[in-house]
Amino acid sequence: MDSLIPTGFLAALTEVSARMAEVGTEGQGVGVISLYAQPDAALYRLPLEHLRRFERAMERQIRAQLRSRDSLFAVDGKEWLIVLPRLASSAVLTLGMLRFEQTFNDSPLAVDGLDLPVRVVCGAAISPDHGKDGFHLLQSARIAGLVAGRADCGSLHFEPSMERSTPNVALLERDLRTAFSGGPELELWLQPKVHLASAECRSAEALLRWRNSAGEFVPPPAVIGLIDRLGLRHRFNRWLFQQAAQILHQLRMDGLEIDVSINLSATDLYDAEVPDLIGQALSTWNLEAGRLCLEITETSMLDESSGSNVSEVLDRLRQLGVALSIDDFGTGFSGMSRLKRLAVQEVKIDRSFVIDLLASARDREIAASIIDLSHRLGIEVTAEGVEDGNTAELLAGMGCDSIQGFLHAPALPLTEFVAWVRAHEGIGRQAAQT
Repeated sequence: MDSLIPTGFLAALTEVSARMAEVGTEGQGVGVISLYAQPDAALYRLPLEHLRRFERAMERQIRAQLRSRDSLFAVDGKEWLIVLPRLASSAVLTLGMLRFEQTFNDSPLAVDGLDLPVRVVCGAAISPDHGKDGFHLLQSARIAGLVAGRADCGSLHFEPSMERSTPNVALLERDLRTAFSGGPELELWLQPKVHLASAECRSAEALLRWRNSAGEFVPPPAVIGLIDRLGLRHRFNRWLFQQAAQILHQLRMDGLEIDVSINLSATDLYDAEVPDLIGQALSTWNLEAGRLCLEITETSMLDESSGSNVSEVLDRLRQLGVALSIDDFGTGFSGMSRLKRLAVQEVKIDRSFVIDLLASARDREIAASIIDLSHRLGIEVTAEGVEDGNTAELLAGMGCDSIQGFLHAPALPLTEFVAWVRAHEGIGRQAAQT
């Protein structure tokens, strides 16, 4: 039986188990990244001696991105496992996967004078959330990598839903094509953002939801991956902007002055037509541009430099008057000078710093620093992933403006969201008066 298990996997299992025993009750976790080089025709044509050199070149590039205490294990010639000990949060895993994608996907790998195109996908998991023993943790990271590869979405953190039997991709593609022409409809559900001082819902994030023909919800990253693979991004964006504008119009008709935010991807910032499509949607529904907020990941905005496509698109969005929000602040590299230059109205503290806020002094320090930095520049702060009252109270004490998470409500269909807001209007007024 042991002969069926790669020696690299066994070595990784030994390392993970030892590291998990070390952290014990220190409130830290062990992270694992599974990195997989997707097969390419050029790789299959390499002579055997060049193939080994390719593997060594890959390992050198991977090691160059690691910290001194991280460990690398080759499972085979296409998969590597990286063990990252003593993590306070999963933010390091997010950054690590981003660096691997940028290193390999943005430029070819030079091997013996040949430039070989390499595309990698990554999956990540952290203990104890995704595995209380070494084997389970390693497999959680590999499952996340498997799902990321099938969805063609670069990198994913493990989620329990990934362990459900994977739907047939061809059937999903067929269902998704029909979703734009009368089939199972794409939907935007609203998750409330609650203002801490008043306990009022002043804005909401619109989140993608889609059921396939079997009536099963498909994870949003998988949906977006399919959309990109099928070449439907432009059509999807047109639907997204019109749908968000229609929701804002319906909220206005219901007498609710609630702003709505939607997510833009890094790819969207390179699309010069995006500002025009958003402007058309706002005009169609006769909306003030400031009612719509565009959430953009910090790592996407890092590419903004004078004269770049990203810079031009962001400038046109600012001129349009829509609000801009940094979605995962704290996982990138923005300091005060850069944050000032980005000219955003909102910063969202990434959930990886919020989930362990009560237990982790480091996460509290990071959150407090983000709030202080943002307020110095006149930027409002929203914390994502708030699931309990104690965390909300702690964030309020830090001066955080708004929170979002299961403490108040998950994402809801529009009619249910309106009913939720109605039910909480009185609560908000009472809180503001006390």
